[in-house]
Amino acid sequence: MTTVTGSARGAPGRHAAGAPGGSHPPPTQGERLGHELGSFQFFALAFGAVVGAGWAVVLGDWLRQAGPVGAAIGLSAGGAVVILIGLCYGEVATLLPVSGGEVAYAYEVFGERTCFLVGWLLAFTYVAVAAFEAISIGWVLAALVPGLDGPTVYRILGGDVHAGALALGLGGMALLTFLNYRGARAATRLQDWLVIAVLALAGLFIVSGFVRGHASNLVPYFQRSATGSIWPGMVGLFMTASFWFGGFNVGTQAMEEKTAGATLHRVGTAIVLSIVVGIVFKALVIISASMSMPWPALTRATVPVAAAFEAAFGSALLAKVVLVTALFGLLSTWNSVLLASTRILYALGRAGFIASRFGTVHPRHRVPAFAIVFAGAAGALGTLLGRTAIIPIVDAAATCLTIAYLLTCLALIRLRTRVPDAPRPFRAPGGRVTAWVASAGAAGSFILSLYEPWTGAGGGVPLEWRLLGAWLGLGLVFWVAARAHRRRIPEALRRQIILGEG
Repeated sequence: MTTVTGSARGAPGRHAAGAPGGSHPPPTQGERLGHELGSFQFFALAFGAVVGAGWAVVLGDWLRQAGPVGAAIGLSAGGAVVILIGLCYGEVATLLPVSGGEVAYAYEVFGERTCFLVGWLLAFTYVAVAAFEAISIGWVLAALVPGLDGPTVYRILGGDVHAGALALGLGGMALLTFLNYRGARAATRLQDWLVIAVLALAGLFIVSGFVRGHASNLVPYFQRSATGSIWPGMVGLFMTASFWFGGFNVGTQAMEEKTAGATLHRVGTAIVLSIVVGIVFKALVIISASMSMPWPALTRATVPVAAAFEAAFGSALLAKVVLVTALFGLLSTWNSVLLASTRILYALGRAGFIASRFGTVHPRHRVPAFAIVFAGAAGALGTLLGRTAIIPIVDAAATCLTIAYLLTCLALIRLRTRVPDAPRPFRAPGGRVTAWVASAGAAGSFILSLYEPWTGAGGGVPLEWRLLGAWLGLGLVFWVAARAHRRRIPEALRRQIILGEG
């Protein structure tokens, strides 16, 4: 594999001119994506994916596992490892600032097949999380407006699917798909306002908890195991932090779409900052909610954070504020991952790994139109699985995400050796040491993501593994079907397309 050249000089997207000698035009037919994303948009995409709505509904599980102080410490310590992974992403993403993120990194360091595999698995991750959010929106809105779920229309995987929740999920998927189809500017404007709303509303109820709550409600600070140890719960949360703070890498999928004012250093900083803010956000939610009422009572609530503030202040309105914040967090994640999935598919399509139509750009809206429609349709199919599929979807997505994390950290180690003098607009402090520690954290999370579903399957094949197997089977079909298209693209041109080198 040749070394980084044009990408390292910060000249992305230079694949429009065609192959040397004037033959074999690129699959994109000279079309380019628009340049709509500023520094704040990259932060909003990343933080929007990190914040999510899980903090609103799983707080009780966190407290049962580790207690309020233990949960805050466990998640924050795990988040510190994710920061190390984010630092690796910041360096590699600004060294190779092209659409597709990990697709480009894997291609440069590990070759075609690994490139396709990581890209295809990431596409599954983002589509799966989009389906998760589509399923979850009915859950959150039903807490805001009781009865909104509606009647049961069918059962699947042992659970009921309700008409109202299904309509909300499919309708939301259609709306976000349409906004993304209309252009990155429409999608990112929505993202900006969602993130601003989440931070503002969360600030309101977090400050209320600290001002009007009582530190005595935090006692006992830690949940102890049967042997009296405080460590098992904290270690458990530490190991799952890669999921709770995952998604920061969505902005790397759209690096080619940055504006001229968004310097690569600022983009790299935005990636890391999104994780830091996410850690602070979730730690403050845990402590402030637990100060609002004795925390053991929170473990029995359906939406613990909303219950905390309603009980503490006798205010149903404040509980609604919490639920609206969770709704905005959900929408911000949904929008982020849908955009990211389309850029991954676009990168695979224009490189010839899947059908060329995935790599085409809409002449007016300057977005990967076919990839957007495909991702929206795939997410809608996932929505049909209902709430019973939420945990398997999360687990399967976490497996794919940790593979991408591991390969990116290893790519940084290889690139530090291969091109030590290449300009790096953003450098990971600690260099290879940081990358090796981050790699170890990603590898541990990957093993856990496979082990946990297996232990819960009672000797059978976990649904998570079946979902991954089906997606990999579909990927094999796409790979084989695109063989003729792929062979028509010379390797030099493919490199130009993926890495922006001329």
